[in-house]
Amino acid sequence: MPVMRFFISAVLISTALVAQPALAQMAPDAPTPELLPPAGETVAPDQQPAEAILQPNEDGDTLARLFRQLRRARDADEAAAFAKRIDDTLDLSPSATVSLLIKWSDDAENDGRTASALDFLSEAIALRPDEPAAYRKRAVIHYTHGDINRAMDDIRSALDLEPRDIGALGLMATILDQAGRQQAAVAVWRRYLELYPADRDVSSYVDRTENEIAGERL
Repeated sequence: MPVMRFFISAVLISTALVAQPALAQMAPDAPTPELLPPAGETVAPDQQPAEAILQPNEDGDTLARLFRQLRRARDADEAAAFAKRIDDTLDLSPSATVSLLIKWSDDAENDGRTASALDFLSEAIALRPDEPAAYRKRAVIHYTHGDINRAMDDIRSALDLEPRDIGALGLMATILDQAGRQQAAVAVWRRYLELYPADRDVSSYVDRTENEIAGERL
């Protein structure tokens, strides 16, 4: 199975692919009411994050251009650079408050405070439920800690908002493969390759897996 390089389509991924998750769940950390900001930091609606805030439509224009470049790229390194920029763009929010909550979540997860990391992301989603950034971040945390059903729920939410999210597609395919659902995983990887045709690892994996599935039917 190809190694996911990053986490987290004009056609939405069918919910039939994930209707029957087959992996056992690991109990998530008990939620805690730790939504207070780190010491010395406060949330203000007009507060500017460390990085520049995207202006309206700027993220959409940027993504459209990056996806065109990704589809056209044939050099693996060049394509990987475009994919990384897409992933980074999808992690951004035009909201300064949401951006700050995502930053605090990253910091909390890096410090081993998973419950707080999830709480910050849930607060971000409550504020801006129409943005994919917090969903895709939360999906990764759930997946990392073994809560597969919740990870899949967040992946579906991220893809509903941005069907071209190659990170979410890749994580979905990875989970399906680990659940022993190779045919469903290949279907998702095929959609991924429509967006990212230069990913040779995934292309080789898909070809090999399809041959194995065909062999089993003989």
